[in-house]
Amino acid sequence: MLVNLNKVFSRGENEKQLCAQFDFSGENISFDAVFRQPVNAVLDLKKGRDEISVTLSIKAVAQCSCARCLKLFEKQFDFTQEFVVTPAILTESEPEIPVDSNYTLDVKQLVLQELSLAVPSVLLCREDCPGLCPVCGRPLEENCGCQPRQRTDPRLEILKQLLDNDD
Repeated sequence: MLVNLNKVFSRGENEKQLCAQFDFSGENISFDAVFRQPVNAVLDLKKGRDEISVTLSIKAVAQCSCARCLKLFEKQFDFTQEFVVTPAILTESEPEIPVDSNYTLDVKQLVLQELSLAVPSVLLCREDCPGLCPVCGRPLEENCGCQPRQRTDPRLEILKQLLDNDD
């Protein structure tokens, strides 16, 4: 979705709101989060003297894989970002938002950019997730009954001998 910011305010309006839905099911936003449902975006535009304020609100649901136990869960993303578009932003080599020299804003690219920044690098089904059993690989919350092995790294055996001689 392309929006020409100059033409948005064609009737002397100072404020405008645009709503859109985007399908990112085929996009590789994150390895552990897949957006199977449409992503809702609301764009609030306010015209100033020499600038345009852009407020982007995003609501999305992602199917995620827990980094500790590998269980699938859904995570809601609901956030708002604010940007200011000025003539100076057009001269930057890498502008903060995807706006070209004709003041055309690529809304889909902006939503994709902000979603990729909002997804944490480590996704957990819950903060206190115990993870997987190191012996059998089942989730620890299932009480598999395995006893953790007291194996030490063979490279550290010499240190163990020093501790045993300390008695």
